[in-house]
Amino acid sequence: MKSKWKRIGIVMMLAACLLMLFGCSAEEEAAQGKTGNKNTGTVETITVGRPGLDIKIACIIVASEMGYYEDEGVNVQFEQISNLADGMTAVTQNKLDVLPFGVIPSATFIAQGADAIVFSGTISEGSEAITLPENAEKYKTPEDFRGKKIGCYRMETGHMVMKGVLREAGLDVNSDVQFIYLDSMQSIAEAIKKGEVDLGFVNSGYGYIAKKSGLAVAFQTAEFSPDFPCCRQTTNSKVLAEKRDALVKFMIANLRGYQTLMTDKEASIAALAKYSGQDAAYVENVIYGTDTYDAAMKISLDPNKNRVCEFYEIMKANGDIAANTQYMMEDHLDTTVYQDALNEMIKRDPNNTLFTGLMDEFKVNNQ
Repeated sequence: MKSKWKRIGIVMMLAACLLMLFGCSAEEEAAQGKTGNKNTGTVETITVGRPGLDIKIACIIVASEMGYYEDEGVNVQFEQISNLADGMTAVTQNKLDVLPFGVIPSATFIAQGADAIVFSGTISEGSEAITLPENAEKYKTPEDFRGKKIGCYRMETGHMVMKGVLREAGLDVNSDVQFIYLDSMQSIAEAIKKGEVDLGFVNSGYGYIAKKSGLAVAFQTAEFSPDFPCCRQTTNSKVLAEKRDALVKFMIANLRGYQTLMTDKEASIAALAKYSGQDAAYVENVIYGTDTYDAAMKISLDPNKNRVCEFYEIMKANGDIAANTQYMMEDHLDTTVYQDALNEMIKRDPNNTLFTGLMDEFKVNNQ
């Protein structure tokens, strides 16, 4: 009889341990929230290139800092690249899985026949024009640019978009205005102060820094061309074929990062400040905007096929890429990775208007 009660006691102890384990799992699931996930499958690795600690890849940074990649079962490794051209070269040579910066390098390589596939957005808009404070109200219509000297640098999207706007308005962008290429945003700011150019195009939140140095933001390029594409996420056909599931998991985690950015400003600023080494005030101004600075960057993971193809045509018209290139941007875009990830987020939380709203935008942007 004594042995029987001993066996019963052991069984009860085992049952209690299992109950404790089950209870912990339930609590963890609750902590994940409706849009979270607890990974149980195979973990693949996605390598992501970055030239520095720029916070324009905010969704990726927040996803990484919050542990969303681990949740979704994908291992993301950041690889340092010296510049965007080197990053695109690495992508097209299958030495890097994803470059989440720039649309100009992606379009330039595609125009030359490289194996590159744009599958997501990172930032839309983002460009702004700086000038002397006394000239800040001068630029309201395309005609206001006639005869002006405009500072810019080659890897900046906004000045290319603005060339298209001016051309459509009837200005000759080679004679009615003068685009002067400089080597950096700092050089553009200095050229404005010296009177060498009238205004200049910058991005990545540099308008905030320019304002602190005594210049003014005259306008955001989006005021002339709303929702134009800036940084895109680019991969190659081999990665898209062989690591598609991992890319979808990567995008699901990025959408969770986007959700955090939209709903938890304090935690997001802390995560971005920790990653970049910038102070909280800089992060808040550049990502969210404040009473003294309107953020130029619009965080968006939507591939926005329509506007990317339009931008490709603008680059052709500008002479930035060959007008007679045989390679079509439409053949180098994949919208299904983002769509599948967005569908998964809606499946997890069907009543979440943040994600159903993104799906409405996706249907318009990627017809």
